[in-house]
Amino acid sequence: MSELRGLRARLAAALVAVSALTVVLTATLVLFPLDRKLEQDALTSLGETARSVRPTFSALRAGDMAAQSPRLTRDLRNLKRQTGAEAFVFDGSARVLAGTDIDPGERFPEVARALEENRPVTRFGSGERRKQAHAAVPFKADGVRGVLVLRRSLVELGGVHGVVRRSLVAAAFFALAVALVAGIALATRLVRRLSALRGRALEMAERGPDGTPPVDDGHRDEVGDLARAFATMQQRLAAQEQSRRTFVSTASHELRTPLTSLGLMLHGASEELTRSDPDLSEARDQLRRALGQTERLSRLAEELLDLSRLDAGVELRSEPVELVELARSVLAEFEGGDPRAELSADGPTWVRADPGAIARIARILLDNAHRHGGPDGRIVLRVDRAGSAFEVTDHGPGVPPADADQIFERFRRGPEAGADSGFGLGLAIGRELARQMGGELTLEPSGRGARFRATLPPADDIQLEA
Repeated sequence: MSELRGLRARLAAALVAVSALTVVLTATLVLFPLDRKLEQDALTSLGETARSVRPTFSALRAGDMAAQSPRLTRDLRNLKRQTGAEAFVFDGSARVLAGTDIDPGERFPEVARALEENRPVTRFGSGERRKQAHAAVPFKADGVRGVLVLRRSLVELGGVHGVVRRSLVAAAFFALAVALVAGIALATRLVRRLSALRGRALEMAERGPDGTPPVDDGHRDEVGDLARAFATMQQRLAAQEQSRRTFVSTASHELRTPLTSLGLMLHGASEELTRSDPDLSEARDQLRRALGQTERLSRLAEELLDLSRLDAGVELRSEPVELVELARSVLAEFEGGDPRAELSADGPTWVRADPGAIARIARILLDNAHRHGGPDGRIVLRVDRAGSAFEVTDHGPGVPPADADQIFERFRRGPEAGADSGFGLGLAIGRELARQMGGELTLEPSGRGARFRATLPPADDIQLEA
């Protein structure tokens, strides 16, 4: 659980760190450009103010454009009261005539530029370690040129900047607090759900998949998807475990029966042969039956090996196979050609599959037909060119409809199966082989007997050439 608690702390810390980084980036992108924006707006506003009051000074008489003129001084003071900016008037030679705050050592380079270019000029300046905004506007009073200069300190902008900074800091602390609370709540909920999954995993490891109730998270997010995937895995593991137990139990039973019979037969033959006057006919019969049980065990071992390969997912080959020739070869294997079995074909039929697996399916179906088709029943192996399939039909008792699906299950035998009828693995192996090749093995309706059909993927390119 310590790992999960650490995860909760890391999630909460990550959320807080992201929020803090967002606040820092916001401050960087807002506060630093804010100073420049406020100063530029103040300079622009001062320039507009200077242009708006220019008509007042253009209405002066030529006599008022003299140093320390009473009217000029009065107008500048009124302008200062209205705008809050220091005001100055210069003549056409860039000499100061009057002002509200004259400093003999102060320089006004914007005056010469305004006179030279005959247009308003604005600039930033500094005085007494304070940044200032300057605006110069040229005018003519009764034919006499002059320049009106307004100067405003930008110190008050620091107050605006401070308000914004304090508001941003307050918002940052609030956002971090909300992020911390939300992060802890979200992380706690997430860790609680992950802890439930972890507990079920440990419980399943201890009790097994079939002894643990399935996980039901009930949410539609990523953790919920993980819980559903875990539940699906649990169900499949439980099914596999049940199949394994059934397989081991049934295989053990199937092995025990012939082994017991084999032991009894060999023991009986041994006792018979050790007698002073042995019955050789009885001993031979015991050995013959023992040999039959040995063959049954050999078939069971082969079928179990086939099942292990199928369960291991061993990849089958995929190559063009001609079904008619393969069917003819498989038929020839049965006692040098069983007169009861016949081949029916429309012509060469090409499929794309594993030739060994197809032959295995055909042997399983023919062996099944020989066992259940009756001693005089006819067996037909038909190759269907149009359907890329082959069928094996016998004339035995057939398969009851209730057993049509069960006969393809492992270790399932029909109700008419005898002691020597096999182990109920052949059809299961045949169907799984067909499906691994992209085909299917089915029991088809038949008027008499049983008809099994194996469908395989066609080799279209070779069919066209043929």
